[in-house]
Amino acid sequence: MLSLMAPAQANQSIASGFEVLQEVISAGHALGSREVARRLGMEHSRANRILGTLASVGMLLQDRDSRYLAGPRIHVLSALSLNASRLIPAALPHLRPFHSEGATVALGTLWRDTVVYLLHANPGQDLAASAGAHDSYPRDRSIIGSLLADDGPSAIWQDRPQEDSRAWAARIGSHGAMAIAVVLPRANPLCRPPRAMLSRVEAAARAISASIGP
Repeated sequence: MLSLMAPAQANQSIASGFEVLQEVISAGHALGSREVARRLGMEHSRANRILGTLASVGMLLQDRDSRYLAGPRIHVLSALSLNASRLIPAALPHLRPFHSEGATVALGTLWRDTVVYLLHANPGQDLAASAGAHDSYPRDRSIIGSLLADDGPSAIWQDRPQEDSRAWAARIGSHGAMAIAVVLPRANPLCRPPRAMLSRVEAAARAISASIGP
C-alpha cells in the first residue's frame, strides 16, 4: 500500500484547500464561510478566499444565502475516482463470501472522528451497488473506527451486546489507512469461536492488499 507521508516541502495552500473542501462536503448541508473558518480554526479571510477559489473551478457552489455546498465538478471527480479505484474491485470478491453467509460487510477509512464507507451492505442488499452509497458514521460507533483510530493491531473483534452482534475488522496493509469489517448476529454459528472468523477476515484483508499491489 502507498504510504500517507507528507513531503519535506508540503504545499500548505493545497493542503488548506483540501481541508476546506472536505469540511464542506462532509457537513451534509450548506456552510457559510464564517462557519467553515470556525470549524477549521482558520482566519475568515483565508477561508473565504479558498472557498471562492473552489467555487470558481466548480468544486463548490454558492446558494442564495452565500453558503457553500458541493459543486458539479466534485461529482465528476467522485465518479472518476470510483471508476479508477483498484480498491473496490479488489475488495468485492473477498467480501462476498461473508456477505453470502448473512454478514453485514464494509470497506472504509477514518477521517478525523468519522468513518467514511466505500462499501457497506447489510444482508440482502446488493454489495456492488453499495459503493459510495452509504452515509459516514461516528468513529466510536464503528469497529473500523476503533481499529484505525491508532496504530495498533492489524485486526480486532468486538461484541456488541446492544445489537446482539459480533464484529470483526482488519487493516488493508500492515499500517493501512483502510480496513474491512464483518458483522454477524451472535446467533450465527460462524461467530464461534471468534478467533476463527478473525483469521478469515485478516486473510481477506491480506488478499485485498495483495490484489492492489505495492
